[in-house]
Amino acid sequence: MSHSFTVPTSAKIRLAQPVERTVDFAQRLEACGAAWITLHARTVSARRRRQGAADLDYVKSLKKSLRVPVISNGNVRNWANIPENLEYTGADGVMVGETLLFANNLPDPVDIALEYLQLCNLFPGTASVPTMQTHIKHLVEFQCGRHRWFQKFRSALSSTKSLEDMDALLRTKVERWRGRPPRGWDLDTNNEYNGAVVSSGANENGLDGSIDLSLMLG
Repeated sequence: MSHSFTVPTSAKIRLAQPVERTVDFAQRLEACGAAWITLHARTVSARRRRQGAADLDYVKSLKKSLRVPVISNGNVRNWANIPENLEYTGADGVMVGETLLFANNLPDPVDIALEYLQLCNLFPGTASVPTMQTHIKHLVEFQCGRHRWFQKFRSALSSTKSLEDMDALLRTKVERWRGRPPRGWDLDTNNEYNGAVVSSGANENGLDGSIDLSLMLG
């Protein structure tokens, strides 16, 4: 597959089970054409996505075993953790995911969620409805999870059936719960406000230019 693309192909993996097979698995990916490999140094948990701390020793071991670059993923909670991680593992880079959602200068969560939906609309079939619901929940939760209305939002989100439903929920009810005027079409009052639905609100590139969330679709 990697040879059929004009851009490099990478792979992101977790620890294999048993973990001793991780290096062998990564070496097979390298042999198949992976340009670099990112290791989230935890095993898959049926209960929690982050069961315990990431074991960076396996990142260090993987770096010694591969010729392609290795990216370390896990245990980054602040800026100081990044050089510490790189020094300890010898990795070529660090991947940071949801920790970024705690950043003080992050844009408004509804803006981020709406742009995410624009990306999903731009690339149909990339994310299923349950996947979009999960991502939207996390995007809103990190800044708004302690508000009284958040549980109502979770319930309403779980009832959505389409991308358009999620877009309308964010633009109307969530904005009103936050004490703000709805954007676009208000489902409760059947009135139209300034703003556009996801299918027509993007610019010619399908984005509004506020933040690039293209890596969050997977």
